[in-house]
Amino acid sequence: MKINKILLTVLLFILLIFNYGFARDDGQIYSMAIREVKADNIDFAFMYFRSLLRNYPDSKYAHDGSFAIGEYYFIAADYKNAAEAWSNFINDYPDSKGLPFALMYLLRVAGIRQDASLLEKLRTKIIGLKQLTFLFRESKGYTYKSPLRRKYRMIYYIDKVEFYVDDKLFEKVPY
Repeated sequence: MKINKILLTVLLFILLIFNYGFARDDGQIYSMAIREVKADNIDFAFMYFRSLLRNYPDSKYAHDGSFAIGEYYFIAADYKNAAEAWSNFINDYPDSKGLPFALMYLLRVAGIRQDASLLEKLRTKIIGLKQLTFLFRESKGYTYKSPLRRKYRMIYYIDKVEFYVDDKLFEKVPY
């Protein structure tokens, strides 16, 4: 009985040392995720972003982590988790510069799932997202660079909205 208590104490002590030695703060986890993105290891970056959201949900980096997770799931063609990640992002960060692009991804997922009612709701939301005045212009554009280093561009025209990912047309929403 005494040996079991000693063994248990030693195991708990080792576990405590192991966890303390590898503990990281939110900035370190985010930096590691970005380092993996730059090395084109998005699977490892995803794990760091997911760890960031689990361990530091109120971190100043949580916004970027949440967007990156949605991107990762979409790139991996895991549309169920992508839809959930994008919905969470939209609910958690309604004032984000990334919001139109999250809506764009959710629109694409709704199209893949052939969910006509969600498609219409998202189209309406995207069209009404920005109060626009085309004074002396034919279009108005917005850009966003994601944590996974993808460049997003959205251009509102008088009769449509176009979304680009890395300068390639990704989605067009007529109105």
